[in-house]
Amino acid sequence: MVRFYGLKVLKDYLGHIILIGLPVVLISLMTAITKEISDVEDVKQTALYIGIVYIIMFQGFGAAYTFEGIEHDFFKPFRNRLRATPVHPMKFVLANILSSIGISFIQSLVILGYVVLFYGAIVSNLMLVLLTLFIGVVLAQFIAAMSILILKKASKAQSVITVYIIVAMVISGLFFPLPENNITLFLSKFSSPLAWTNYTVQGFMNNSYDEALLGLGLLSTLVIVIGLAVYRLSKRVAI
Repeated sequence: MVRFYGLKVLKDYLGHIILIGLPVVLISLMTAITKEISDVEDVKQTALYIGIVYIIMFQGFGAAYTFEGIEHDFFKPFRNRLRATPVHPMKFVLANILSSIGISFIQSLVILGYVVLFYGAIVSNLMLVLLTLFIGVVLAQFIAAMSILILKKASKAQSVITVYIIVAMVISGLFFPLPENNITLFLSKFSSPLAWTNYTVQGFMNNSYDEALLGLGLLSTLVIVIGLAVYRLSKRVAI
């Protein structure tokens, strides 16, 4: 079943163009602009930092895979056909989420691979960085599942998640630098799960393990909390 949903998502070529092609273009443009404005010598690390930021942001937008799939299965006429099958509806919810996690993580790997191959960036503690990005994907898809199970409409879930991503990126200083003070420093690290993901990744790449493990703990805890909430909400639509 997970394979079926995965193949279905793989055929969404427009989605891949948006979630892979667009961040690649933005990374290239922002790296070139930063190089011109700041006259930085180490383009590799600049591209890597910008790449991580866009990977995290587009993981959030990749949540569309989950809420569109669940809306199709449980909040549209297809719901009646699904209930006629001998398969328990909870398995469809799980298959939607798992296939979306897999595809979204592969997209993150492709974008990171572009930064590494095109700019020659070196990712320290690569496996721990990938683990963090994977947890970020899981969290994004769980948030998407919770949103659609509550709102029951993909357009509403998309609006909520889009606002969340934009606000989170702005107040954490990931879109553009904020004035440096204790408040903005705190917000850059702890203002949202997106900030936690970036904080953790940067911590691992800079060998700041205390910071990285703190961020990883926050992300893992939230994954468990939202995962349990999704499970409880899923039982309602599975009845």
